[in-house]
Amino acid sequence: MYSKKEMRKAYIARLQQLDLNTRLKEEQALASRLYDQPEWFGAKVIGITLSQSFEINTAPIILHARHKGQTVVVPRTLPERKMELVVLTESTEFSETQFGVLEPVKGEVLGPDDIDLMVVPGVAFTLSGNRLGFGGGYYDRYLSNYDGPKFAMALNTQIAEENEWPTDTFDIPMDKVINLQDAINK
Repeated sequence: MYSKKEMRKAYIARLQQLDLNTRLKEEQALASRLYDQPEWFGAKVIGITLSQSFEINTAPIILHARHKGQTVVVPRTLPERKMELVVLTESTEFSETQFGVLEPVKGEVLGPDDIDLMVVPGVAFTLSGNRLGFGGGYYDRYLSNYDGPKFAMALNTQIAEENEWPTDTFDIPMDKVINLQDAINK
Protein backbone atom coordinates (compact mmCIF):
# COMPACT_ATOMS: atom_id res chain seq x y z
CA MET A 1 0.00 0.00 0.00
CA TYR A 2 1.32 3.42 -0.94
CA SER A 3 0.87 6.67 0.97
CA LYS A 4 -1.88 9.05 -0.11
CA LYS A 5 0.81 11.52 -1.16
CA GLU A 6 2.49 8.97 -3.47
CA MET A 7 -0.85 7.88 -4.94
CA ARG A 8 -1.96 11.47 -5.47
CA LYS A 9 1.22 12.22 -7.43
CA ALA A 10 0.82 9.11 -9.59
CA TYR A 11 -2.84 9.77 -10.40
CA ILE A 12 -2.26 13.45 -11.20
CA ALA A 13 0.55 12.42 -13.58
CA ARG A 14 -1.82 9.93 -15.26
CA LEU A 15 -4.48 12.63 -15.63
CA GLN A 16 -1.97 15.08 -17.14
CA GLN A 17 -0.88 12.49 -19.71
CA LEU A 18 -4.40 11.63 -20.83
CA ASP A 19 -5.02 12.06 -24.55
CA LEU A 20 -7.32 15.05 -25.16
CA ASN A 21 -9.80 13.20 -27.42
CA THR A 22 -10.13 10.34 -24.93
CA ARG A 23 -10.63 12.85 -22.12
CA LEU A 24 -13.33 14.79 -24.00
CA LYS A 25 -15.20 11.62 -24.95
CA GLU A 26 -15.09 10.29 -21.39
CA GLU A 27 -16.10 13.66 -19.89
CA GLN A 28 -19.14 13.90 -22.17
CA ALA A 29 -20.18 10.33 -21.36
CA LEU A 30 -19.78 10.93 -17.61
CA ALA A 31 -21.77 14.17 -17.80
CA SER A 32 -24.68 12.46 -19.53
CA ARG A 33 -24.61 9.69 -16.91
CA LEU A 34 -24.72 12.38 -14.23
CA TYR A 35 -27.74 14.02 -15.91
CA ASP A 36 -29.54 10.64 -15.88
CA GLN A 37 -29.30 10.30 -12.08
CA PRO A 38 -32.59 10.84 -10.21
CA GLU A 39 -30.69 12.91 -7.62
CA TRP A 40 -29.58 15.29 -10.41
CA PHE A 41 -33.16 15.60 -11.70
CA GLY A 42 -34.50 16.42 -8.27
CA ALA A 43 -31.74 18.83 -7.27
CA LYS A 44 -32.60 22.52 -7.09
CA VAL A 45 -29.15 23.46 -5.72
CA ILE A 46 -25.98 21.71 -6.91
CA GLY A 47 -22.55 22.07 -5.29
CA ILE A 48 -19.70 21.61 -7.75
CA THR A 49 -16.12 22.78 -8.12
CA LEU A 50 -14.61 25.07 -10.75
CA SER A 51 -12.22 22.54 -12.29
CA GLN A 52 -8.48 22.87 -12.77
CA SER A 53 -6.85 21.93 -16.08
CA PHE A 54 -6.20 18.26 -15.28
CA GLU A 55 -9.60 17.63 -13.64
CA ILE A 56 -12.87 16.71 -15.31
CA ASN A 57 -14.06 19.93 -16.94
CA THR A 58 -17.04 21.13 -14.89
CA ALA A 59 -17.86 24.16 -17.08
CA PRO A 60 -20.29 22.26 -19.38
CA ILE A 61 -21.98 20.69 -16.32
CA ILE A 62 -22.37 24.10 -14.66
CA LEU A 63 -23.83 25.55 -17.88
CA HIS A 64 -26.22 22.60 -18.23
CA ALA A 65 -27.45 23.00 -14.63
CA ARG A 66 -27.92 26.75 -14.97
CA HIS A 67 -29.72 26.27 -18.29
CA LYS A 68 -32.11 23.87 -16.52
CA GLY A 69 -32.76 26.54 -13.88
CA GLN A 70 -30.77 24.85 -11.12
CA THR A 71 -28.78 26.98 -8.70
CA VAL A 72 -25.07 26.23 -8.77
CA VAL A 73 -22.84 26.83 -5.75
CA VAL A 74 -19.05 26.69 -5.89
CA PRO A 75 -16.44 26.55 -3.11
CA ARG A 76 -14.59 29.44 -1.56
CA THR A 77 -11.81 28.55 0.85
CA LEU A 78 -11.70 29.91 4.37
CA PRO A 79 -8.98 29.86 7.04
CA GLU A 80 -8.24 26.60 8.85
CA ARG A 81 -8.75 24.54 5.67
CA LYS A 82 -12.48 25.13 5.66
CA MET A 83 -14.71 26.18 2.79
CA GLU A 84 -18.15 27.58 2.08
CA LEU A 85 -20.30 27.36 -1.02
CA VAL A 86 -21.26 30.52 -2.88
CA VAL A 87 -24.07 30.96 -5.42
CA LEU A 88 -22.74 31.35 -8.97
CA THR A 89 -24.39 34.16 -10.99
CA GLU A 90 -23.66 36.09 -14.19
CA SER A 91 -22.01 38.82 -12.13
CA THR A 92 -19.83 36.58 -9.91
CA GLU A 93 -16.28 37.91 -9.75
CA PHE A 94 -13.41 35.50 -9.19
CA SER A 95 -9.92 35.62 -7.74
CA GLU A 96 -7.20 33.00 -8.02
CA THR A 97 -6.15 31.18 -4.85
CA GLN A 98 -2.61 30.15 -3.92
CA PHE A 99 -3.48 26.72 -5.41
CA GLY A 100 -4.30 28.32 -8.78
CA VAL A 101 -8.03 27.69 -8.36
CA LEU A 102 -10.64 30.32 -9.20
CA GLU A 103 -13.13 31.10 -6.46
CA PRO A 104 -15.87 33.69 -6.00
CA VAL A 105 -14.81 36.95 -4.32
CA LYS A 106 -18.25 37.61 -2.84
CA GLY A 107 -21.79 36.34 -3.20
CA GLU A 108 -24.58 34.58 -1.36
CA VAL A 109 -23.37 31.70 0.80
CA LEU A 110 -25.65 28.67 1.13
CA GLY A 111 -25.28 26.22 4.00
CA PRO A 112 -24.96 22.44 3.72
CA ASP A 113 -28.70 21.99 4.38
CA ASP A 114 -29.57 24.14 1.33
CA ILE A 115 -27.64 21.96 -1.12
CA ASP A 116 -29.46 19.05 -2.79
CA LEU A 117 -26.48 17.36 -4.47
CA MET A 118 -22.70 17.64 -4.14
CA VAL A 119 -20.50 16.70 -7.09
CA VAL A 120 -17.17 16.19 -5.35
CA PRO A 121 -13.78 16.44 -7.07
CA GLY A 122 -10.89 14.12 -6.44
CA VAL A 123 -7.74 12.62 -7.86
CA ALA A 124 -8.86 8.97 -7.72
CA PHE A 125 -11.83 6.91 -6.55
CA THR A 126 -12.62 3.31 -5.78
CA LEU A 127 -15.89 1.93 -7.10
CA SER A 128 -17.05 1.45 -3.49
CA GLY A 129 -16.85 5.23 -2.97
CA ASN A 130 -13.44 5.87 -1.39
CA ARG A 131 -11.99 9.17 -2.56
CA LEU A 132 -8.43 10.37 -2.82
CA GLY A 133 -8.65 14.15 -2.66
CA PHE A 134 -6.05 16.82 -3.21
CA GLY A 135 -4.70 16.63 0.33
CA GLY A 136 -6.10 19.79 1.87
CA GLY A 137 -9.05 18.17 3.64
CA TYR A 138 -11.43 20.98 2.60
CA TYR A 139 -14.07 18.67 1.15
CA ASP A 140 -13.87 16.08 3.95
CA ARG A 141 -14.38 18.85 6.53
CA TYR A 142 -17.31 20.31 4.59
CA LEU A 143 -18.93 16.94 3.84
CA SER A 144 -18.81 15.92 7.50
CA ASN A 145 -21.68 18.44 7.98
CA TYR A 146 -23.52 17.57 4.74
CA ASP A 147 -26.26 14.93 4.70
CA GLY A 148 -27.30 15.02 1.03
CA PRO A 149 -26.10 12.81 -1.82
CA LYS A 150 -22.37 12.96 -2.58
CA PHE A 151 -21.38 12.02 -6.13
CA ALA A 152 -18.03 11.82 -7.83
CA MET A 153 -17.29 11.48 -11.52
CA ALA A 154 -14.28 9.35 -12.45
CA LEU A 155 -12.49 9.04 -15.77
CA ASN A 156 -11.23 5.51 -16.47
CA THR A 157 -7.73 6.54 -15.41
CA GLN A 158 -9.10 7.71 -12.02
CA ILE A 159 -10.62 4.36 -11.03
CA ALA A 160 -8.51 2.77 -8.31
CA GLU A 161 -8.41 -0.71 -6.83
CA GLU A 162 -9.81 -1.06 -3.32
CA ASN A 163 -7.18 -0.40 -0.63
CA GLU A 164 -4.66 1.29 -2.95
CA TRP A 165 -4.20 3.97 -0.28
CA PRO A 166 -4.92 4.06 3.44
CA THR A 167 -8.29 5.50 4.45
CA ASP A 168 -8.60 7.68 7.51
CA THR A 169 -11.55 8.04 9.86
CA PHE A 170 -12.14 11.59 8.60
CA ASP A 171 -12.32 10.50 4.91
CA ILE A 172 -15.90 10.89 3.71
CA PRO A 173 -16.94 8.21 1.17
CA MET A 174 -18.99 9.05 -1.92
CA ASP A 175 -22.53 7.71 -2.28
CA LYS A 176 -21.99 7.16 -5.98
CA VAL A 177 -18.94 7.16 -8.25
CA ILE A 178 -20.20 7.81 -11.75
CA ASN A 179 -17.87 5.98 -14.09
CA LEU A 180 -17.74 4.33 -17.50
CA GLN A 181 -17.17 0.80 -16.24
CA ASP A 182 -20.80 0.19 -15.27
CA ALA A 183 -19.74 -0.96 -11.86
CA ILE A 184 -22.07 -1.44 -8.96
CA ASN A 185 -22.83 1.85 -7.24
CA LYS A 186 -24.43 2.14 -3.83
